[in-house]
Amino acid sequence: MKVIILFGILFVFGLTGCSVYTPQTVDIPLINKKNEVRADAGISFQEFVYGTISYGLTDKIALQTFINAGVGGRFFFQNAAGYFRDLGNRNIMEFYGGFAFGHTDAGNHDVPTRLKGPYQLYFTQFNFGKIDCQFANADFGIGIKSGYLHSNLDNLNYFTHYSNYTGPYEPLVVNSFLLEPNAFLRIGGEKLKFSLKLGSCWHYQFINKDKNLPVSIFNLGLGLNYRF
Repeated sequence: MKVIILFGILFVFGLTGCSVYTPQTVDIPLINKKNEVRADAGISFQEFVYGTISYGLTDKIALQTFINAGVGGRFFFQNAAGYFRDLGNRNIMEFYGGFAFGHTDAGNHDVPTRLKGPYQLYFTQFNFGKIDCQFANADFGIGIKSGYLHSNLDNLNYFTHYSNYTGPYEPLVVNSFLLEPNAFLRIGGEKLKFSLKLGSCWHYQFINKDKNLPVSIFNLGLGLNYRF
């Protein structure tokens, strides 16, 4: 019952987007063999629903796809390819690189004072963790993502206020550096596990520094993870 209540609270928060970008709840799969598939899905504090599919294409190369969705047309879609290595004693290391794009609608939805529009992210990520521990078949680890964020947004009275709310509104182009540290824990059975993710985000704007984008510094995800 407590888990259901917590999921309900997260659902409510997922309906209220106030940030252009949030830390993403991408699965840290820790793939360790060819043809291994991990499916991960759940809800998050910031973006409501999410899902990840990770696949061991060879004994060294993995592929990954992630998507999340909120309300008001908010979404984020990511594809990545990476290298993984089993270091022994169930310790796994991964390197990923990829491209993501999304659409945001941030601000006050009661009146047209918002930032909305598309953005793109080019990134690399390093993951390290341990799988299949003796206690609760636990997997745990950390990841660090860094990337270049390009956004081209409509500034609907968010930074510059007009005498009316009909526009036209000025476009806002922002290029930023992002750093996202994150951590995860999975516990459960041999294949199906409950997953908890914690993520944070720091960004630095290269241009239009007087118009600092609202970026969330924290996200929490709860879900289920299945290994095929």
